[in-house]
Amino acid sequence: MDLTGKTVVITGASQGIGAAIAEVFADSNANLILLSRNEKKLSTISQKLSAKYHILDVSNEDQVKKVFSEIEKIDILINNAGVYFTSPVAEIDTKKWKELLDVNLNGAMYCTRSALPIMIKNNFGRIINISSISGKTGDPYGSAYCASKFALIGFTQSLAQEVARNNITANCICPGWVETKMAEDILHDEKYAKLIGIKKEDLKTSSLEAVPIGRYVHPKEVGYLALYLASDYANAITGQAINIDGGLCMH
Repeated sequence: MDLTGKTVVITGASQGIGAAIAEVFADSNANLILLSRNEKKLSTISQKLSAKYHILDVSNEDQVKKVFSEIEKIDILINNAGVYFTSPVAEIDTKKWKELLDVNLNGAMYCTRSALPIMIKNNFGRIINISSISGKTGDPYGSAYCASKFALIGFTQSLAQEVARNNITANCICPGWVETKMAEDILHDEKYAKLIGIKKEDLKTSSLEAVPIGRYVHPKEVGYLALYLASDYANAITGQAINIDGGLCMH
């Protein structure tokens, strides 16, 4: 798929799924603008892919407005920035809850709101939000993350209906276990293992046993799905939340 002439803005692009998506889109000749608050990693991948970049904390509304005011063209927006923490509901730290929602949900809204005027003016846009299968089924001790990802799907469905007549589509991608640092951190979290009642060293085996294909998703596989949704082949797909999880969640 050739995206020559298309400008793609990706949040959380310095590592993990975001970096993999950036690599896939770079291979398709897109013009990349990469956003992240991790300046060191963002600079490295931007140089590797010959991409423009801006340091951005998506949870900071004023920062988002400033950065997007400097971007003249946006054809495709991929809201990927996300964080995670584990806690029983009875022990949730209010500050951490709000910080997570600010990144995972509010950040996507801030960036989308800033990108829409450009897309509407050009009568074209593709908005791809990275949700999760945790946005379709609750996980014990992951209520904050699940709440943000469920909400992101609802936001996307509403958005899709609002902008459909402007030749703008909005969809969610819902990964399961992906080979990323976030997943590794969860699968080596002694507190999480204790909460769900298994040994820390058994976390990875247990998670793999639940995946029908018997392996984790590679980050670039998420990138290929994003590329399809950004392409002309997906012009009629909007308001959807598409799983990419090896069969872990089948609804």
